[in-house]
Amino acid sequence: MTTKTYFMRSFNLTLYLFSLAPISSVFGWLFHFLSVQLINNTLVNLDTITTFMKTISSVCHGLALVSLLFALLLAGLEMIQRLKTDSIWNYYLSVYRTFLLRHFLFQRERVQKISNLEHQTVTTINPIHNEFNRAVRKCIVDIRKDTITVFLKVPRDQQGQKILKDMESQLKEEIVSQHSDYYFSSPVRVRNQLWFTGQKR
Repeated sequence: MTTKTYFMRSFNLTLYLFSLAPISSVFGWLFHFLSVQLINNTLVNLDTITTFMKTISSVCHGLALVSLLFALLLAGLEMIQRLKTDSIWNYYLSVYRTFLLRHFLFQRERVQKISNLEHQTVTTINPIHNEFNRAVRKCIVDIRKDTITVFLKVPRDQQGQKILKDMESQLKEEIVSQHSDYYFSSPVRVRNQLWFTGQKR
């Protein structure tokens, strides 16, 4: 299987929307708090700024609500689909195993540079790993009743592809160990996508 399922296409968007909702809500509360403080300020007339703050607060709260509702809609559609053809438990496992695999693949090495003039150590992120991790954030594990599909985005740069190639056998071993009741064929690469497919034993 080399076609993305609805779960694969919607997962990152759902995750982004669920993350955006509380952040927008916090900003909405912050701008509301600032507008209240400005209203209580009797020394200077700040009606224009106060109105502007209230508008931003309303927009942020509205964005939080819309993001949450849209995320729930996307997740709800997947759950309904799972109830019809699979199970909610496999949906939960798909989300959980996706995060596990991303954690496994994520490169955490930092590069430290020491400044001789100020004697300060500056820690920076290796740009090769940064590009690789961007691809890792798109990997998805989709668990179904009889099959498992693991999708990985192949990094665009040569160094990132080398990292993925070097850990391919280790990656397959990790996938197999997480899903011992499935047997996996060799990975298939289609353009900039890498696919692992498992069948129920």
